[in-house]
This record gives sequence, C-alpha cells and structure tokens, in this order.
Amino acid sequence: MDQQAGADDPPDEGRSDPTPTGPGFAAFDAREALFTSALEQVDRVVNTAEAMRLQVMLAGFDAMLIEEQAETGRALRPDDAAVRAFYLHQANVLRVSRQTIERRIDDGRTAREKLPTTWAVFLDGLASEEAIRAAARQTVGLKVAALPEFDAKAADLVQTVKATVVEKRLGLLRDRLDPDGAIERHEQAATRRWVSARPDSDGMAVLEVHSTAIDIAAMYDGIRQAAIDLHGRDGEHRTLGQLMADVATDVVLHGLEVPAAEMGDPAYPMERIGSLKAPHRKAVQATVLVVVPADTATGSGNAPAELAGTGAIDAETARQVIGHTRTWTRVAVDPIDDSILGIDSHERYIPAGLKKLLHLRSPSCTGDDCGLPAHRADIDHVIRVEHDGRTRHDNLQVLCRKSHQMKDEGYFDVQTFPDGTIRWHDKWGGNRLVRPALTVKTRTPVELPDDPPFRAGEPLGSDRSLRRRVG
Repeated sequence: MDQQAGADDPPDEGRSDPTPTGPGFAAFDAREALFTSALEQVDRVVNTAEAMRLQVMLAGFDAMLIEEQAETGRALRPDDAAVRAFYLHQANVLRVSRQTIERRIDDGRTAREKLPTTWAVFLDGLASEEAIRAAARQTVGLKVAALPEFDAKAADLVQTVKATVVEKRLGLLRDRLDPDGAIERHEQAATRRWVSARPDSDGMAVLEVHSTAIDIAAMYDGIRQAAIDLHGRDGEHRTLGQLMADVATDVVLHGLEVPAAEMGDPAYPMERIGSLKAPHRKAVQATVLVVVPADTATGSGNAPAELAGTGAIDAETARQVIGHTRTWTRVAVDPIDDSILGIDSHERYIPAGLKKLLHLRSPSCTGDDCGLPAHRADIDHVIRVEHDGRTRHDNLQVLCRKSHQMKDEGYFDVQTFPDGTIRWHDKWGGNRLVRPALTVKTRTPVELPDDPPFRAGEPLGSDRSLRRRVG
C-alpha cells in the first residue's frame, strides 16, 4: 500500500505549488502586516503634524499682513521689508533658511485658496506637505474654470503617489487643461533664471544654474562631449564625472578672463545679451576671501582655512590659493581665544583696513543667513551715523542689501557685544545670536613685523618662511 503524502513530504515532480502555506510563513505575513500598518499610522501622524505647523505659519503670516496694513494703510507687496522680516522671524524659530519659509508659505497659501479638496486631504493627514506643495506649484497660470478638475485629480494623486510623480502628472494635466497658457507660463518662468552656490562637506560646494531646459540640455551636452574627448587621450586618468566638472570650471573661469565678444560673434550665436563691448572694459576677475592660519600658509601646519560664504577648505587647497593670489593681508590672532590682536596697517587709508577686519570677523552676511560673501555685501552702522554712530568695528556689521533694508526700516533691533557677537531681535519677539568667525581684541593691540611670514616665490614650509610666521 502506498503511504499517504504527508505535509512535510517534498512535492511530486512537475507539481506546481508557488504559495507557501506553512505556519512559519503565516507568522511572517502577520508581522509584515503589523509593520506596514504601524508605518502607515506613524506617517499619518507626521502628515497631520506638518499640516498643523503649516496652518500656524499661515495664520501668523495672515495676522502680520493685517497688522502691517492697519499701520501703513496699504496692502503689502511680496518684496516689502515687513514680509521678508517676518519670513526671517519664522526661519529663526524653525531653524531653517528664510527662502525655505518663503516657499512653504507661498505654496501653502496657494493650496489653501485654490485647491480646497486637496487641502482637506492634507489636514486629514492623508498626504505629506511635500506632495501638497508639489500640487500647489502646478497651479501657476491655471485659469479659474479649470481648477475644480485639477483639484479633484490632485486630491487623489497626493494620497497615492510620490511627490515627484504628483508634480509630473499634474504638470501634464495643467498643460492639457490650458494648452494656450503653456507658452506664456514658459516665458514667465524663463524670467526667473538664477545661479546659486551652496556649501557641501569636505571643502566642496555646489553651483546650481536654473535656466531654460533647452539651454541646460545644450550646456550639459557640450560639457559631456568635451569631457568624452579628453577622456580618450593618452595619460588621462580622470573619471568622466571629474572631467565634466573640470571642463565646466575652466569654461566659466577662463571665459571671464577674456574681453567680451561683439554682438553677433559666433561665441554668442543667440545674441540674447546684446553688445558687451564697453570703453576701457576690463575682463571680469573672480574674487574670493580666504582666511588662512599662518602655520597653514607656511606649510608648518595643516589646519583648515575658511572660504567666505562657503565653508572650510583643506590646507593644501588654501596653499594653492596663496600661491596664485595677488594681495593678502596679515592679521595677528590670539592663539587661545581666536580674537584679532592686530591687522596689517600697510593700507594707505584706515577704512580699507577696517573693512578687511570686518570681513575677517564676519566672512559672510550676518543678517539673513544668505551666505553672501562679505566683500560683496554692505557695511552697516548698527547705530546710524545720523544718531551719532561711530565708524568703528564695534558699531559695524556685514549685511546683504535685503537684510540692511529690513534693519533700517525697524523690523529688527540689533545689538553688538565686545567680542563681536551680534544679537538680532525682531518686532515679533524672536531672538538670534550671530557669533563672529574671529573675535576682535582691542585692549592689547600689537604691531605686526615689517617682514611678511613668507615672500613671493619662497617655498612654503622653508626654514626662512617659518622664522617669519606670525604668532
């Protein structure tokens, strides 16, 4: 008699049983279901918290608009100092950039006013803030009559797909609902071209170019083709990515060194700028401010240097910068508390030396956290000159133009401290302390020696240069 097949017997040859049914798999499936359910619940809690935060941000913004309009008797424009100051207030509270707050509020107001169904989904915790903001951005230029259909589709998408997919699908829907407006929207978007830089880790940074898709595609293709051509040469060991970065860098920096071309020159086939020729025009020279310790400059140490508006750079890069620089300024710094003891006095006029001291103390804008390098920013009197403010380091600060305007119009009260710390107090009760990169010690000034710590053409790290180093 044949034995009856048991549960643990292997299946017959040719038998198909793809679905496991053992008790172990059943337990595993239960754990998976529990995990997935818990993750979904936590995600909904996070979405609800994001919705509450955005509602509070919008309520505060609405209250500010009402208050300022009552005081000034006019409606505020998006570029008014009061609006930027309130953005900065919220940025300080939430510890993010002003630009981030501005985008959140703009997108939130759009979603609340134009997409009520999608907004209700957001308030119920069924969609993330990222997805809601992606939907809001795609309403730009959309006619009022098309908003209900757009809103219904958006309400479904924000619950079911990723934010990147929401943006793509709703963009296609917008163009289908309003095909004639697509051309106008592109023309308006093209006016918002920009370039920005942001620091990265390990002495690196990122340069971003936001322009038309056709221009970016052409730029990328040109850079890639040049890199591929270099990649095939004998002795070339750089990767394609490294070559593309180097090609782009050389094109920008060396392109700025040559005189501008005439309109219609083959170098400018689209003639979008017009004639760049001007009498006595000099080639553009890029300027950077780098603070380098003396030991690093002479090669006896490897402490990192600081690139204004970007962050730290390694010692070897700093020495390469020194080797190619045209001008530099010596500063004596206390090795204990990093306070400035003295600054090179070889400048003919004191204000130039004072400006360099301010740039060392604050390498970038101290107001808006925008990262604008100090040599491109304004020098602001904390106590204004007409109120008997002195032109001294303890009454001066480095500000971008927008921060300067917000402070001068009374939305911020600024106080300086002897060590160079600056306290910003806004009219809505927020406080922010800005610490100096280097403090200034005025009670014990010192005279710097006549000889520099190293001479041009002298090998860095030589005994002769080491004997001349400061400190």
